[in-house]
Amino acid sequence: MSVDVTRDSPTCQPPTEDAEEIVTEALRDLARWLYRQLQAEYEHLTSDEAIEEGIIVNAYTFTEEGRRFG
Repeated sequence: MSVDVTRDSPTCQPPTEDAEEIVTEALRDLARWLYRQLQAEYEHLTSDEAIEEGIIVNAYTFTEEGRRFG
């Protein structure tokens, strides 16, 4: 990941030497957090409990062979 940091400062001070590193690490932390949230949601939605709840809520019925009935 490449980040260019510029600063629009009223005092015309340049960004600190480690500004790009700090911003890059903050963005990586955000990306990791977002990935963990998506992974947890996926695991929940594909869990046996969530699937069973969906079947019950939507009143799905199945044959003995596992085909949807009705």
